[in-house]
Amino acid sequence: VHFSSIIAEECAKIVEKVRINPGNYIDKRANFKELNLSDYEYNLELEKIHDRLLPLIKVCNEYGTAIRIGSNHGSLSDRILSRYGNTAKGMVEAAMEFISIFNAENFHNLVISMKASNVKVMTESCSLLTQRMIETGNVYPQHLGVTEAGAGTDARIKSCLGIAYLLNKGIGDTIRVSLTEPPVNEITFAKKFMAEFGEKKAYSENI
Repeated sequence: VHFSSIIAEECAKIVEKVRINPGNYIDKRANFKELNLSDYEYNLELEKIHDRLLPLIKVCNEYGTAIRIGSNHGSLSDRILSRYGNTAKGMVEAAMEFISIFNAENFHNLVISMKASNVKVMTESCSLLTQRMIETGNVYPQHLGVTEAGAGTDARIKSCLGIAYLLNKGIGDTIRVSLTEPPVNEITFAKKFMAEFGEKKAYSENI
C-alpha cells in the first residue's frame, strides 16, 4: 500500500504481509520542491512519521502480519530528495529511517526492498542497503526486483542483470521478475534463477 495508512491498517488484518513505501506512505508524494530543513525540523518530521506508524505496528502485532518496507527510486519524498538527491543513497536512507522506527517499537517482522527501473541504481541501492544493515546490526531479508522492466527479451535481460548480479554476491532472499506480460511468464523466468541460485551463498562485497 503505497499511499494510504488507513488502507494498510485494514489490509494488515487479512493478509500475511503488507508493502509500504517510505516515499509516499506518510510523507507527501514529491512535488520536486527544494526543502531546506534544519536538523531539528528534519527530526520533527521523523517523529511525526513514527507516530503515524504506531497504528500499523499495533495491527501487525495483533494479527502477526509482516511488513515490507519498499523503497522506490521513482517515488522518493521531497524531504529525502532535498537531503540526498534522487539517488541510491536516498532510497536506502528512506528505508533505514523506517527500520529505525520499527526497531524502536521492537517490531522485527520486516522485509526490505529497493526497486528501480534502472539496473545500476537497483543494484547499487541493494548493495548499499546490505552494508548499512550490517553496520547497524539490523539485518533483514531483502526482496529483489527490477521494477517496470517491460516485456520481451529486453525486460528479461534487465531483470537478469539486476537480480543475478545481486544473488551472485549473496544478496537477496526473495525475488520478483516484473514483466508487462501474463503473470505466469514471470514465474517461468523466475524459476531459471532458482535453478541457478537455489543454494544461497554468503554475502561478499568483493564480487
